[in-house]
Parts: sequence; structure tokens; C-alpha cells
Amino acid sequence: RVFTQSFFIKRTPYYIPMLVYSIFVLISYVMSDYKEFALWGWNDRFEGTVTLLAYMVMLFFIMNTINNEKNIKWIVYPAAVSSLLLSLLGLSQALGHDFFQTTFGKKLITSSQFWDQLDSLTFTFTHREIYQTVYNINYVSFYLTLLIPLFGLLFIHSVVRGKEEPLWKKILWGVLFGLNMYNLIGSKSSGGFLGMAVVVLVALILLNKTIIKWWRPLAILLVITVLVGGVTYERWVPELTGAARSVLGINNSKTQEVPGKPDSTDTAQTESTSKGHIDYLETKGNKIMMSYNGNPITFTTYPENPLAVKLTDKDGKALDIAPLEGTNFYTIADDRYHSFAIGPAQDTAGINYFIIKVDGSEWDFAMLRGQDIQYRNTLGKFVPLKKVESFGWEKNQGFGSGRGYIWSRTLPMMKSTALIGHGADTYCIYFPNDDYIGKYNANWDNINLIVDKPHNMYMGAWIGTGGISVLALLALWIIYILQSIKVFWKRNLNSFTEYTGVGIFLGICGFLVSALVDDSTVSVMPMFYGLLGTGIAINIMLQRQNTEHKAH
Repeated sequence: RVFTQSFFIKRTPYYIPMLVYSIFVLISYVMSDYKEFALWGWNDRFEGTVTLLAYMVMLFFIMNTINNEKNIKWIVYPAAVSSLLLSLLGLSQALGHDFFQTTFGKKLITSSQFWDQLDSLTFTFTHREIYQTVYNINYVSFYLTLLIPLFGLLFIHSVVRGKEEPLWKKILWGVLFGLNMYNLIGSKSSGGFLGMAVVVLVALILLNKTIIKWWRPLAILLVITVLVGGVTYERWVPELTGAARSVLGINNSKTQEVPGKPDSTDTAQTESTSKGHIDYLETKGNKIMMSYNGNPITFTTYPENPLAVKLTDKDGKALDIAPLEGTNFYTIADDRYHSFAIGPAQDTAGINYFIIKVDGSEWDFAMLRGQDIQYRNTLGKFVPLKKVESFGWEKNQGFGSGRGYIWSRTLPMMKSTALIGHGADTYCIYFPNDDYIGKYNANWDNINLIVDKPHNMYMGAWIGTGGISVLALLALWIIYILQSIKVFWKRNLNSFTEYTGVGIFLGICGFLVSALVDDSTVSVMPMFYGLLGTGIAINIMLQRQNTEHKAH
């Protein structure tokens, strides 16, 4: 574009928030204690400084490259082709014939040096989940929130044009809409449903009376949606009811859904309704300090005499213990701690342990000579325990498939990054992954699970690149939203460009709301910034047309 002298930089206020965001991404990298991660991103995420700046370059280029309807089609049509291919992949997965689990599919995603071991390749999703190519079902619905409104508007445009538009185009946009709806519902992610609900609401407000004129194509889209919803009934009903229960903190049975990850691999854990609450569990010197159902208790150990232990309550009163028949464990002679069992142990390396069993869960503490007593996790690592700061969701840690717990630990982290972040994609380093008690109380089936993302795009950016960078992004998106409302409010839509502009705007609105429960990811964000750049370019084109029309 530059060398052919066909690149012209448009005058627009968008550059200011883009520049501020880019500057704070760079500052956060320079100030980061983990520069390699901050530069290239965390393992399996790869959204470091380079990637985030690439998004801005991409946005800048598209904004200044799209100048007419032909340019817009060069964005929309390839997006339609890729969406068609991805949707067919998702369909194959939903029907139990996952293309990637065929021999050819396995070879496409595996280095040739391992082709002799294809039969040992394991897949995360084996229950007909739709993951397409983005390795996480949340991200399927996340990016489809962008595309479904666009294809819906282009279908309406084709129908409204009547005989001027060939039948095959009407069918193509209708099929694309239907396939994408099937994939969104089939991915079983509530974030996508939330985004689409916002799309419908914004469309009703923005388009108001125009919707009445579109009753025929809208009726067809509604029929397609109802048919898809009927076919996928067994997928979306449990997802929505489960999401509603987790939001309201309702548990109707003894079996509670627990996040192995608050993504797609949720598993069920049977939880006793009589399980108590461990308020805290921390180690200091040779003491283990604990509170159970509001009743503090201190265990004083003696490394030089592993069989000795002293138990005291919050008033310093000594507590007696009694042998537990048939075992080398002891019970505590106090009704407040009736579910406890304590005892000594030794491993093959000769390390002495003090064991605390509570409600069937075992907590092993290593008594290392010359060191403070430490918790031994199930991975064999010795970890000092401390109280972890939290805020919110005390009564509903399972909110949003475990997001309540994650957000309650993330909010206190945000105080230290109000200006400058820790570095792009360094969230995992700073999250208190040693908060075993928090995960236990939140009923996670694996308290050693590493949390590498907050399941909230805004929180992730706040920790990584700082609060000012998030404000810059919000300014960028708000400018676009306000500009779009100004351009399309009470506008009679006629051209392909106008319908595309409205479709993109609705998709962006849905996406930004879905981002409250989903993360930024390299699987999705190029599509987001590509369409955002296109939407901005369309708005600038239409504003220029309005100005020229008024001048004449």
C-alpha cells in the first residue's frame, strides 16, 4: 500500500486510545519481572506484548485500507468461507465423527516424526463437544457472537433485495446463519448465549420500526433458530439451567458440578452436604493455624519429637485427643472438631509428617528439620500456606462454573496494576495458585489445578497491561459504539455496506458483553479486531457520504 502510494491515513479520534494502549503495553513489558513471558505470552496462550501490538497494527491497517464496498467484501467473503469450513468441522464433532480424530486429521495436527504413534494421540473432547479448531469450547461461542449477527443481516439484505439478489446467495447466508447457530448452541457455553441476548436487545433498540419491515426474513431466521434449538435441546437446556443455578448459588442435590477448569472439562464431584468450611489454614514456624466453621485451632508440632503435638483452641485452652480404634490416628475430644482425625506419618525418604484429615480430605504437613513446617501438595511439593486475600462471592464461589472463586481472588490483585500491569499474559504467575483452601472450599475436584486466565477479558488485561490500558481499550470501543449509533440511528438501510456495518456493530456489542465471562485469546481476537477495523472504516465511509449529501 505504501509503495504503490495507495495508503492514506484517515483523520479519526481512534488513534489516541490505540496509541495510549500500545504505550502501556510496552511500559508493562519494560517494567515486567518476567520479560520472556511478557514478550511472547504464557504457554498455550501466547498473547504477549508482540501479539497485542500486532492487534493494534492490524486494526490500524484495516481501518485505513477499507475505502469502498469491494474492500469490505474482501473481508466479509473470506470470513464467510472460513466460517463455513469451521462450522462443518463443528458439525462433524457434534455428530461423533470428528475430522481431527481421523487418520488424516491427526496427521494435520501432529509432527510427521510422530505419525507412527497416531493411535496414542489423546483428545480432550470426547463427548461430541464442538471445539472446531480453537481447543476450548468457550472460544467457539465467543467468536460466533461476532459472526451470527453479520450473517443474519446479510441474509436479510439478500431477501429484501428480492429478485435483484440471486437465490443461491439467500440460501448461502441462511445456511451460514443456521450452521453458526448450531455451533454456538452445540458448544454449550453460556457466554455465547449471553452475548446473543445482548445482540437481540441492541438490535431492537437500534433498528426499532425497521424490524417490522423485515418481518419475512426475520421470521425465516427465527424458524431456523427454533429448529436448531429443537435439534440441540439436550445440549443447551442443561447448560442454561446449570448456569442459572450457579449464578443463583442453588445446589439441588448432593452432586455438585465443579470446575476442573471453568471451561469445557467440568466434571462432577460428589460432595457431602455435611461438609464443613475451612475458614483458613496457614503455617508459621512449627505451628499449623486453622479455623473450621468459625472455630480456630492451633496445632503445635515438635520436629525433634514427631509423635508429640499440642492442640489449643482460640482461647489457648488445650484440647485432648483420643485414639481412633484400628488406626494410628487420633480424634479430637471436642464436638467442634468431631470430623477431624490427626496422626503422624513418615515417607520413604525418612521425612516426618503431621496429618490432618477433615471431612474425608487429607492435609499432609512435612516437619523438615531447620525449616518451618510446610504443606505437601499431591504433586509432592512443599508449600508454606498463608491466608489469601479475596473479595466477593463468599456465599457463591461456584458462580459461573467456578468464576466466582477466580474473580474473588483476581479483584484484590488488580489494586497493584491500576496504572501499569505486570506484563502481557503474566496473569498465571501472579494468581495465588497455592490457595488450596480456597479451591477446596469452592469444591474444585483438583485443588492443584493451575489457573492461567481469569475468564474475564477485562480483568486479564488489567493484570497484564494495567488499568490505564483497559481504560484506553474501553475508550476505543465506546467511541465506535457511539459513532455507530449516530450513523445507523433511524437510518434506512439499503446497501451491502450499511447492512454489513450494522451486522458488525451488533456482533461487537455481543462480543464485548461475552468478554465479561470469556478471555482474550489468539484464536478469537484477530477476527474481533479485523471486524472492528472494518466496522470503523464503514462508519467513516457512511459519515463522509452523509457530509457530501448535505453539502449538495
